[in-house]
Amino acid sequence: MKDFVSRIEENDFPITFEVPSPRGGNVEEYLESIKNYDFLDIVSALNVCNNPVGKVRIDPAPYAGRILEDIGVEPIAHLTCRDSTLSGLQRWLLGANSLGLKTLLAMTGDYAMGDYPAEEKVDHINSLELITGIKEYLNEGKLMPELSAGPSRTRNRYLTDIENIEKPTNFQVGGVALPERTGERNYAARKVEAGADFFQTQICYDAIKILDFIEGLEERIDNPPPVLVGTTPFSSSKDMMRLSKSVPQVNIPSDVRKRLSKADDFSQESLEFTVEFYEMIIDGVQDRGLETTVGAHIIPVRYEGKSGEVIKRLSEI
Repeated sequence: MKDFVSRIEENDFPITFEVPSPRGGNVEEYLESIKNYDFLDIVSALNVCNNPVGKVRIDPAPYAGRILEDIGVEPIAHLTCRDSTLSGLQRWLLGANSLGLKTLLAMTGDYAMGDYPAEEKVDHINSLELITGIKEYLNEGKLMPELSAGPSRTRNRYLTDIENIEKPTNFQVGGVALPERTGERNYAARKVEAGADFFQTQICYDAIKILDFIEGLEERIDNPPPVLVGTTPFSSSKDMMRLSKSVPQVNIPSDVRKRLSKADDFSQESLEFTVEFYEMIIDGVQDRGLETTVGAHIIPVRYEGKSGEVIKRLSEI
């Protein structure tokens, strides 16, 4: 089977979907639910979260391993800097490699606002350094080196190589993009230089910001990687407002909120708008003459809701 990036680059409009993760010992129930999705033949991969918004969930590596083994769909396991030291991250990565996982999404991780808000984040390295550590070190058969002193969000602090490992890993690594964040184009370009193979964005319903982000990336680097734009089909106004208040860098534009709030059927209108939003992105990419592969990353909020319908509609555009 071709690797994830090769497959999505061949797709006119690739789609990924974030599956819900168990919060207990009921993984079989979740796997059975995923098996019943009627869009598995459409999506390019299934994302597996790492304690989203600080809520304890099953570790994404073994869960992704079960999805790969039991369902046969490529999983994208999330890996955060939030909880682990360099040794802990590499232990996890070698374990993920042993399970046959090939595709990861590297990120800082949500702030501790969930089950343990007073818990200190480890953040031994940043997401840029995590991408570098995987692509330039583990994938090259080396341990990640120690770091120089001092915090930094936008540079690598690795010192000299320290030791080889027995066999290189072979991960493709995606980066998270936050189009709402100041300076994001420069930071994303640094991630590409570090080895990022693709981007998945945080939920964003501002087509101009998405297109400006992609255009800015093309201005900074040659042959930018695919960008999968994150959205969620909201089930209710309550879910929409909860998300915009609780998740950093997620802003629902006022015109979108007004349109959905006035609808007789909020959930259905959210579905229609989500499809229209991606059509705006596709048209904008063509109008601006952009060359980046663009697709969709569907992130359900609490419930799958209309996600399956959105995915099937998107497969037809």
